[in-house]
Amino acid sequence: MTFTQTVKTELLKNNRNLSPCCKTVYLSCFIRTIGSIEINFKGFGFTLSSENLATLKFAANIIEKMFGAECRITKDDGIRLKNRSIYRLEADDSERILLECGVLSFDENGLRQIQNGLSKEILTEECCKKAFIYAMFLGCGAISLNDGYHCEFSVNNAVLAEQLKETLCGCNFCPKVAQRKNATVLYFKGSEEISDLLVLLGTTKAVFQLQNTIVERSVRNNVNRQTNCISANIDKVVEASEKQLAAIKVIEEVAGLSSLPDKLKEAALLRKDNPSESLDELVLLLNQTVSKSGLNHRFRKIINIANNLKEEKDENNRF
Repeated sequence: MTFTQTVKTELLKNNRNLSPCCKTVYLSCFIRTIGSIEINFKGFGFTLSSENLATLKFAANIIEKMFGAECRITKDDGIRLKNRSIYRLEADDSERILLECGVLSFDENGLRQIQNGLSKEILTEECCKKAFIYAMFLGCGAISLNDGYHCEFSVNNAVLAEQLKETLCGCNFCPKVAQRKNATVLYFKGSEEISDLLVLLGTTKAVFQLQNTIVERSVRNNVNRQTNCISANIDKVVEASEKQLAAIKVIEEVAGLSSLPDKLKEAALLRKDNPSESLDELVLLLNQTVSKSGLNHRFRKIINIANNLKEEKDENNRF
C-alpha cells in the first residue's frame, strides 16, 4: 500500500458519521474530481471512477442515505491505472443528485448548466470547509515520500482549484501553484508542512508513519555523512603516508637515514614500520612525547630534505 493509499484509508475510516451538509460537500467534490458528467435521453447523469474501491463505497453510502438512490459499483476490466484496476460507480436518479449537490443549476432561461465550483452556501460552515479539503484529497490528492517529500492536489478545474487554495490558506496552509497539462496543481514540499496537513486531515497513524520516515532518513543521512567523512580522512592519511614514505626512500637511497637528525630519523623509522597509521596513532606509539602538529612538522622537514636531495642529484646528473 502506498503512503497516499494509507492516508486515504484512514481518512475514510475517520469520517463515517457526517452531517448532511458535509455529505453534500463530499459528493460535490467527488463528482468534480473523479466524476464524469454525461447527457443521455434521460437527461444529465454522472459516473465516478477510481482505483480506490473504498472511496466509491463511501460515495455510494452517502448517495443511498441522502437520496435513497440505488448505486452500482463495477470493475472496469478495460482500463487499468499504473497496473491497478479501475472501478466505476453509477447511481439511479443521478440528475436529481447533480442538482441537489449544486453541480447542475438552472440559468435565467430555465436551462440546466454545469457549475464548475462549489456554491458559497455550501462552504459557509467550518465543518464543511474541512470536509472540502478532506474530499478533495480523497478525489485528487497524493503524497509521495519516494524522493523527498511532496504533497499535491491535482485539480482539473481552475475554479475549484482557486476555491481549494483559498480554503487551504484560510487554514494557514498556502500551497504553491503549478500548471500540469490541463490541471492546476496545488502542492507542498516541506516534510513539516505535510505533517501539519496530515494533522488537519485527522490521519494520526499517517502522521506517525511520516515522522518515522523523517527520523529514519535523518539517521541514515547522518551515518552517510560520517562514513563519507571517515572515508575522506582515510584517503588523506593514505596520501600523506605515501608522500612521507616516498621522501624517506629518497633519503635512504641518496644519503641514508643516518644523515638525519635524531628526531627526524625517529619519525622516518616510525613511518616505515607503520605505513598505514594516522598521525594520531603514530603520536600514541611515541607515548605522546611529541604532539600531532610537532610530528607533522617533522614529516614536512623530511619531505623538504628529500626534495633538496633530489634537486642536488638531478643537478649533478646534468654534469
